[in-house]
Amino acid sequence: LPLPRFLVFLRYQVYYEYPLLTYLEYPILIAQVCQVLTGVWGSFHGTGKAAGAARFVTSWFLLTLQKWIIDLAMNLCTFISAASKFAQLQCLWKTRDSGAVSALTWGLASSTSATRIITTLMTTNDLTILIRFVVTLALNLWVTATVLRYRKTGVKAE
Repeated sequence: LPLPRFLVFLRYQVYYEYPLLTYLEYPILIAQVCQVLTGVWGSFHGTGKAAGAARFVTSWFLLTLQKWIIDLAMNLCTFISAASKFAQLQCLWKTRDSGAVSALTWGLASSTSATRIITTLMTTNDLTILIRFVVTLALNLWVTATVLRYRKTGVKAE
């Protein structure tokens, strides 16, 4: 689900005319995800870049037909992101094993969310974006703590 989330976030920032530096990475991320999806999807179904480009352009314009659509989409992205983190937490709680999950990755995600809060406060002060990053920061920290809690320590055999 990263592509729709990136698209909505980029379109939201463009729609509200925020400074380019606040969202410059999103076109690059979208291009990367599209490239991967085109390769994977094309190899399975024989479809190419034209269908993906058409979906992108259609989504780009549909998101801003009405202000409430882009606002709703942004809030839904926050909800979906939170739901995926809760799913990760539930899996960790159920298995009580964090062997396949990296505390470093979740720690970096927490750091990124904290940085985003600061930069949002300094640039746009947009409440919707702030709520998004506060929620993600809290859940990323929670996942990180859970991963560290269930980490198995290896015992060396001599």
